[in-house]
Amino acid sequence: MSGPSDRVGVGLIGTGNIGKTHLTGLASLISAGLVDARIEAVCDTDTDALRSAAELFEVPKSYVDYHELVSDEDVDVVYVCTPTNKHRDMVKAAARAGKAVFCEKPLAHSCPQARDMLAVTQDAGVATGVGLVLRYDQFLLYAKDLLAEKDFGKPMLAHIRDDQRFPVDYIYYSRWRGDRAIAGGGTLIEHSIHDIDILLWLFGAVDNVFARVGFYAGREVEDMASVSLKHKNGMVSTIDSVWHWVERPNERFVEFFFEKGFIAIRLESGHRYLEYHLQGEVPVKVDEERANGALMRHLGFSRNDLSVEGFDALTAVGSERYAALSYAFLTALRRGVDPSPSFADAIAAHRVVDAAYESANLNRPVDIL
Repeated sequence: MSGPSDRVGVGLIGTGNIGKTHLTGLASLISAGLVDARIEAVCDTDTDALRSAAELFEVPKSYVDYHELVSDEDVDVVYVCTPTNKHRDMVKAAARAGKAVFCEKPLAHSCPQARDMLAVTQDAGVATGVGLVLRYDQFLLYAKDLLAEKDFGKPMLAHIRDDQRFPVDYIYYSRWRGDRAIAGGGTLIEHSIHDIDILLWLFGAVDNVFARVGFYAGREVEDMASVSLKHKNGMVSTIDSVWHWVERPNERFVEFFFEKGFIAIRLESGHRYLEYHLQGEVPVKVDEERANGALMRHLGFSRNDLSVEGFDALTAVGSERYAALSYAFLTALRRGVDPSPSFADAIAAHRVVDAAYESANLNRPVDIL
C-alpha cells in the first residue's frame, strides 16, 4: 500500500468454512463502501473449493500454490485461513514478501511456534491481525464499557461455559480438527482460546493455571477442558469447554461476579443477551439492538453514520462479527496504527493454553512466569 488512500488488495489462503466466512465479511464491507479494498486472489489446494470461492466472490485470480499468492503484486494483505499446521510457513512467507498478515486462531500449535511467527513479522516490519473475533462481539464490548463506566467494585470471579458440537463434519466440514498433528489440540486450543483471550482482555494477566482435560470421543484431541486461572489482580476465572455430539445449538454462557455487581452474557444460542445487576439497583437486560451501540462506538461510528447495508455488514452478517474484525484490521492498516487484536495478543493467550496443557499432564497447578 503506497498511500493511505490507495485501494487495498486482499489475498486469502484457505477457502474452507472459515475462509468463506472471511470472504463473506470482506465482500459485505466492500459492497457497503466501508473499506476501499478488492479481493484480488484466493488460494487452496482443493481445486473444487477454490473454483467455488472464486466464482461466488468474483475473485479474478486463483492459486493452488500459496507462494504465488503472496508474491502477487496486487496483493497487499494476506489472510491465512487454513488448518493450523499450515499457518507458520504461510505467515512467514507473506511477511517476508512484505505483506500485512491476518491469521486465523490459533496461530500455531504452541506458544514458542507463535512467538517465532511474531518475530518474523516484526523483522519484516509488517502489521498483524488475528481471528480472536469475540473482541468484536457487541455484548462483550457492552460489558467492557459497563466496567469502565459503572462501579462494580473489585472483580471476584469470572466463569465461561463454552459448548459446541464436535466440529468434525456437521456444519464445519473440517475432519482435520480431530487430528492432533494438524490441529495441535482440541476444544481448549481450537475453540476456547477465544475464551482465554476475553478473560485476559477484560481482567488482565494470569500467573497460575490449573487444568484437566478429557478424551471422551476417543479421538486424538481433547473434547473436554476445565481450566482455573488466577489473575495477577487476585481474582479467579474458570472455563469449562466441551465438544459434544448432542443436536443442540452451540452456546457460550459468561458470568462475571464483582463486589458490587454481576454481569451475565448468553451467546450463540439464538437468545443472545446481556444482563447486569448493580448493588442497590434493579437488574437490567440488554438486547442486541442496544448492544450494537457499543460495537458502533468501538468502531468509531454513530448509527446515523451508516447506511442500512453498512450497519448490517458490521452487526448482522454471519453468526459472529468477522466483518467488524476485518473492518478494524483494514482500517488500522490504512491509518498506520497497530491492529487489535494482534499476534502479540494471541501469544498472551497461547501462553495460558500451553500452561493449561502442562498442568493437565502434570496434574498440578502451573505458574506462568
